Amino acid sequence: MTRIGGHRWRMIVAEVLAESDVCWLCGMPGADSGDHVIPVSVRPDLELVRSNVRPAHLTCNRRRGTAPVGVTRRLRTSRAW
Repeated sequence: MTRIGGHRWRMIVAEVLAESDVCWLCGMPGADSGDHVIPVSVRPDLELVRSNVRPAHLTCNRRRGTAPVGVTRRLRTSRAW
C-alpha cells in the first residue's frame, strides 16, 4: 500500500482540482484537496484510483473523516454562505 501524500497522489489531486474546484461535500467552490469517495479504511485498493477521488475543502474532508458513503454528517463552515 502506498502512502497518501506521494507523487502519484499529488498528481491525481491536481487532475481532480483542474477539472473542478467545487467541494463534493458542501457544494461550495474553492476545494483545495482530494477526498476518497470510498474511504481508504474501507477499500485500501482504491487509494490511488482516480475515479474514487473528488475535490473537497480540507476542512470538509477532515470533518467527514472515514465515514462511508451515505453516512451524513452535518458539515459546518466558518463562512455564512
